[in-house]
Amino acid sequence: MLTEAQRIIIRDICSIQFKSLSDILIKPDLGDDEEGESYQSIMDELGFGRKDFDEELINTIGEFKRVQKDPELIYELDELDLVVFKHILHNFRHKWEDKYPNAMRNLWDKLFIWTMSNEIHNQN
Repeated sequence: MLTEAQRIIIRDICSIQFKSLSDILIKPDLGDDEEGESYQSIMDELGFGRKDFDEELINTIGEFKRVQKDPELIYELDELDLVVFKHILHNFRHKWEDKYPNAMRNLWDKLFIWTMSNEIHNQN
């Protein structure tokens, strides 16, 4: 069970991720990596195209929209999306740590406990 403050934090994080993914989706050119290789070339080498990439973005945006509407669904994010969620929680903590310090700490605890119990469950 999430507190109202935790729900606010989760909704904010989903909004940040939604904006970020939407910005990528509308870019006609994804640019280059640190070594100067175009992301389009990398996708071609890996055997998928921009359409496949965009479909995955749309699916991920949909998942974050679902969680934004119902923060209790945070535990249904796949492993990679949950890692991204935690990354945003950490990097944008200044937005919430003064206003919701207990909610932040308890949300981290809940995510840790859920992750550990999920790992234990998947080992058996």
